[in-house]
Amino acid sequence: MSESWQEGIKMLLRQSKISFLATQGRHGPETSMAPFAIHEGNILLHLSKLAAHTMNIENSAGIGLMICTAETAADSPLALARLSLQGEARAVTDHQLEQSKAVYLSAFPDAEPLFGFADFRLFLFKPESIHWVGGFGKARKLTVEQWCRITLMS
Repeated sequence: MSESWQEGIKMLLRQSKISFLATQGRHGPETSMAPFAIHEGNILLHLSKLAAHTMNIENSAGIGLMICTAETAADSPLALARLSLQGEARAVTDHQLEQSKAVYLSAFPDAEPLFGFADFRLFLFKPESIHWVGGFGKARKLTVEQWCRITLMS
């Protein structure tokens, strides 16, 4: 496939709606799944404070996020396009809430009832380290500026 790496990232972000979230738990790293939405170069996560990953983020804001192409029988899992991001996640402020909620709900309209639950809230993940693997021999590290240009144009 002759697409540019930037187009590969845009395609992955259009096709994938879930991420694998890595947080620091009491006894070591913990992973979970979390739907995500992109907003102004950042990633929105809607998490329940009843979940271990939310408690972990509250104790240590540093997280990792993996966004991966869905596996198919036709493709080698080793060749799947994927993004690995590291940075900090913080609860969305009251000032950011209305716009962040609208962006998240445009991606996940069926999440609307969850906003009425007291234990759910939005987190804003700011990627600081971004690594793209577009398949065999197609890996690169992105700057935050490159990430923002790509996600703002998606």
